[in-house]
Amino acid sequence: MVIRFQDELRRLNDLGLLEELLKDKTTGRNILWGTDAYSGLGPGYRRDEEMQVSLITGEHAGLLKNRAAKAQEQQSERTKQHAEVFTPLWICRKMIDYADEMWSGGEAKSWQQYVDSRRMEITCGEAPFLVSRYDVTSGESVPLENRIGILDRKLRAAGENTETEEDWLKWALRALRACYGYEFQGDSVLLSRLNLLGTFEEYLSARWSRKPTAAEYAAVTEIVTWNLWQMDGLTKTIPFSETEENTDQLSLFQNLDGDSPPGPRSRTKCVIYDWQNKKEVVFADLPARGSHGMKFDFIIGNPPYQEEVEDSENKTFMPPVYNLFIDGAYELSDKVELIHPARFLFNAGQTPKAWNEKMLADTHLKVIHYEPDGSKVFPNTEIKGGLAITYHDKMHSYGAIEVFTKYDELNSILHKVKAKGLNKNLSSIMFNQNRFRACFKNGKRLYYFNKIAIAPT
Repeated sequence: MVIRFQDELRRLNDLGLLEELLKDKTTGRNILWGTDAYSGLGPGYRRDEEMQVSLITGEHAGLLKNRAAKAQEQQSERTKQHAEVFTPLWICRKMIDYADEMWSGGEAKSWQQYVDSRRMEITCGEAPFLVSRYDVTSGESVPLENRIGILDRKLRAAGENTETEEDWLKWALRALRACYGYEFQGDSVLLSRLNLLGTFEEYLSARWSRKPTAAEYAAVTEIVTWNLWQMDGLTKTIPFSETEENTDQLSLFQNLDGDSPPGPRSRTKCVIYDWQNKKEVVFADLPARGSHGMKFDFIIGNPPYQEEVEDSENKTFMPPVYNLFIDGAYELSDKVELIHPARFLFNAGQTPKAWNEKMLADTHLKVIHYEPDGSKVFPNTEIKGGLAITYHDKMHSYGAIEVFTKYDELNSILHKVKAKGLNKNLSSIMFNQNRFRACFKNGKRLYYFNKIAIAPT
């Protein structure tokens, strides 16, 4: 079965929720389209225009679809512009399983700590790491018992450890408050919000056989519109900002003059909500606040790989950007797990050499999985040098990668050699094949090294 978003949009609009689900909490306006994929439909559909209820309902009710259902030409154009690749369910499962293992760190932690652990999916698209209502590559819905998303696991933990409806609801809302994600394109932001809201509805129905009340809908809508926000991940600002001018941030319920809409959009830094401390936080300021500010317990995701750029001679080239997203993620959490191109592991590709060398020398970084053929992960997509799932943990040292090969056994040997300090004198462990041989004499095996016979003890 495929989820029909047009039906969900119609239902949520009838409930009076769709207008709120389109809100941008930073600006007080609506989120932007963020893509030219719909611009051919006429006024109001340009990438820097706000999404309106009237533009996605009524005669346009079938406009928004999940990625698998989008027309092939639209997918191709979006992939060209933003290097989009759709993370398959098995990769999400593999990475979230590892995230859970690394989060606990072998310690006995409570289910309450698990539910409250604050996790963020960067460049989240339709939020396949946060929820797995459907496989984004096929569009097929996933039965509740088989879902593997971060929020799915938190809600399952709440369901297994609470007995009353009141207690379940309290922890379900806490689970939602602990799930964050940002995305550039407005249609994906809206779909990710719908997916988290829909996930809450489905677990509530399965556990208590009812639909949310108006108050519960309002509470969940408030959470998902704060926690899933539109942002240019490279500038930490609202997309298509017009100037470098800083502006005061708007509160949740008040515009600049109290009643009228805000003035012209400027380079506005995105604001998110810290539910644990009950305050708004400027996202770009989080790294500078260090241990005194809001921290994410874990960051996971599949960042954009490259960006289409026009140079001075009007030629198109696509410089890598995934390295910038990786650096940004490392500033926001001690524990980061990402899937991205792997050419830097061989000190190759278009990423800066200095960055490659920095990563290869980072003792907190390790490669969880390497796939030399990227099309095995993302069908019909060529990724030179393959893909890597990497894990970075500021609290642990794994030894610098330095030299990476595609063979797990050889990587293991190299790390053991480095750990023993033998790599400083490779001649002590590597010999010319002509200098070392074995033979039998008088029924005994003798080993010859530099013409000296050595009998085994």
